[in-house]
Amino acid sequence: MSLWVQGATQLNVWHMLKELDSDFSALAQRFSSVHPDISVSVQLLPNEELKAAVIRAADQPTAPDIIIISSDNLGYAPLMQLSELPTELVDHKLPADVMQALQFRQKNYGVPLFSGNHLLLMYNKRWVKQPVTDWQQLFDQQSLFARQGVNTLALNYQEPYWFALFADLFGAQLANHDSATLDTAAMQQALAFYQRLADTGVAQSECGYHCVSEAFYQGQYAYAINGSWALADARRRLGEDLGITLFPSWQGRTIKPHASYIVMIFPHYALGGSKAAQIKKLVQYFRQPAHLQALAAKHYLTPTIQSPVSAEASTDPLYLQVQAQQRLSQLMPATEAMVSVWNGMQKGMLLHQARALNAADAAAFMQKTAQRDQQLLAAGL
Repeated sequence: MSLWVQGATQLNVWHMLKELDSDFSALAQRFSSVHPDISVSVQLLPNEELKAAVIRAADQPTAPDIIIISSDNLGYAPLMQLSELPTELVDHKLPADVMQALQFRQKNYGVPLFSGNHLLLMYNKRWVKQPVTDWQQLFDQQSLFARQGVNTLALNYQEPYWFALFADLFGAQLANHDSATLDTAAMQQALAFYQRLADTGVAQSECGYHCVSEAFYQGQYAYAINGSWALADARRRLGEDLGITLFPSWQGRTIKPHASYIVMIFPHYALGGSKAAQIKKLVQYFRQPAHLQALAAKHYLTPTIQSPVSAEASTDPLYLQVQAQQRLSQLMPATEAMVSVWNGMQKGMLLHQARALNAADAAAFMQKTAQRDQQLLAAGL
């Protein structure tokens, strides 16, 4: 979407949040109606494609001036040539631990918009009367669901962000300080458990994002794991049949899903360029409490610039469950190691699923791949 006015300064905003695309476009259009001398183009790109495209787009007319992305991607700050934030764009009211997690090498590069960006366990009340609290219950109920003609769990099976839930369930730490820590016994246990989900039919290895969204909305699955970003769509499609519950435990262990903030970042040193003043105007417009609160209420997010929570939201069972899971989440750090673990995890888990590597060798392969990727990233490659 672009509202173009002859002679206007052109700002390009790229983002990776499909469910918020129309909202960002509408907000940008309202901004341009207030500032007719600034034309704003909003473009949606898949997460991995976006990161690669940003790096390739240096010095191109269509290069983004602003990116809206998850905060863990601040580990790409050198490669994306991110602008360090001026003082007026730094949110000094954030808790100290959050400030630290959102900094890359003790410097601020991201303007936070929302927290609450993490995975959730959804269920369809048509099939589930009492949600499970333990993974064994899910294994036990699989045959019951099968007799009813419904699958048990929609799980984006080949995506490492979903697999990370189970790494966490067994106590695996993906990164420590700025080093990948994937080659562990806990990771081996997670790989074995993940394979068990598919072998028993609780999950399907071919299930992708369409499965955790559309197929779940159509009633083909009793449970689905999807992000908080998809909750508004799920509510619209399932209505009162949609439920949210905390992730089940396993042998006394609990899941703390990896979470991030949704932030604005400024590649190719955009805040030091000729459009810096216009960029800052757009940032301040997006960050107005009324604008953030409206988007947050619609998509079950938490705005970083708080305005009073409506009485309706504070009593909404879904909102309360999202908040409960968020309190149990772990905020991903903005480090080069953190952005380097995902490719290694995916390659290792796929080789394990293909029976090409056992769990021990797959975990070692994850570690080796992540370390290589981090070395390439540090070298600017």
